[in-house]
Amino acid sequence: MAQPVNSSPINQSVSQVNKDIALRLAKEGWGTQPNWQHVWDELMAPDIVYHFNSSPDKIVGLAANKQFNKDLFIGFPKIKQTIENILAEDDVVIYRSTLEGKQSGPFLGMPATHKTVKTNDFTMLKIKDGKITEWWYETNLLSVMQQLGLMPAA
Repeated sequence: MAQPVNSSPINQSVSQVNKDIALRLAKEGWGTQPNWQHVWDELMAPDIVYHFNSSPDKIVGLAANKQFNKDLFIGFPKIKQTIENILAEDDVVIYRSTLEGKQSGPFLGMPATHKTVKTNDFTMLKIKDGKITEWWYETNLLSVMQQLGLMPAA
């Protein structure tokens, strides 16, 4: 039986190692975990580039990304992430998760609403030599803002 393209044992091995890195980031590096910043130090390249929700402005560098993540979790300090699917091929890993939690602090400049949101999100990571070098993140921020009562419902 012929093997599908890019499924050689070498590619599977690299893909599995990178999938493990992504899952470690998603679990141990999640912003509600007490030692998330140490995990980021281990897993991310110093010049990591983060593309957040299709913003034209990239967040570049480990320190800037740590600060941005810290600020996001001030608004949702107990938000729960559930990994629903994960795919890996060579140096790229994509996972979809569900997020659910209450906004109890400021979030992206918006005051606390104390309302709960639930949304799906997608993360794509590029990993080279065991380090995350680039990160894309997408979620429906319009839906989040509507659930928080900060935007009118459609």
